[in-house]
Amino acid sequence: MKRILGTVMLTTALTAPGLAADLGARTYTKAPAITPVSNWSGLYIGGNLGYGWGNGNTDFSFLPSPADFNVNNASLRARSSGVTGGAQLGYNWQIGSLVTGLEADIQGSDITGSARATSILTDRGIPDPSGSFLSSESKLSWFGTVRGRLGVTVTPNLLLYGTGGLAYGGVEASANWFQFVDEQAPAHVSKTKVGWTAGAGAEWMFARNWSAKLEYLYVDLGSESAIGDFTPVDPVFKVGYTWRFRENIARVGVNYHFN
Repeated sequence: MKRILGTVMLTTALTAPGLAADLGARTYTKAPAITPVSNWSGLYIGGNLGYGWGNGNTDFSFLPSPADFNVNNASLRARSSGVTGGAQLGYNWQIGSLVTGLEADIQGSDITGSARATSILTDRGIPDPSGSFLSSESKLSWFGTVRGRLGVTVTPNLLLYGTGGLAYGGVEASANWFQFVDEQAPAHVSKTKVGWTAGAGAEWMFARNWSAKLEYLYVDLGSESAIGDFTPVDPVFKVGYTWRFRENIARVGVNYHFN
């Protein structure tokens, strides 16, 4: 038995160096670099380009009564559309996957709409055969918002959010009821309106400090009214107009983040 153990030990001692040589030198592989997680906290600034559309109504009220004009009160729906573009400034706070923030933006706009229809007779309920018409035009020449944002990062680089707050803008509108060339009751308004906005969006951090966003906003600037005096001048007969300013805005933008 001792002879067998001695033979095994001697064989192992003689063959070990060869086995070590066959194994070769040990190599070490460097651990892969960890990609830094996007940080949404901090100040950002950017620009955007979009498209707006709406169906703002214009209400026509004949005074002192529709019977005095022999036409019904009416409402025209003016389809509006146009391009928007501007800049935004904001600040985010991130806690885990939750991101809150404030954003303000200012936009130029050429969203315009118009409509025209024939008056409807009160006594017969048919279009006025004598040719009296209703017409309306409106324009949103600029607008801005101040909004809160609340979102969640579905991945470190992708933020989904809801947004809402104050909206304001410069509106212009005109309307007229006219019959023949010399009988009409025009009115016009031009002023800055204040209202509200709400929407949602997605923002993607595509490079360090840079993100791209897609956003939808509903903007409601309320309504505005005016009275059109009848021409030829008549102290009794007038037409009241009420315009509503509501727009849908879809836009894309790019932000630079100072973090």
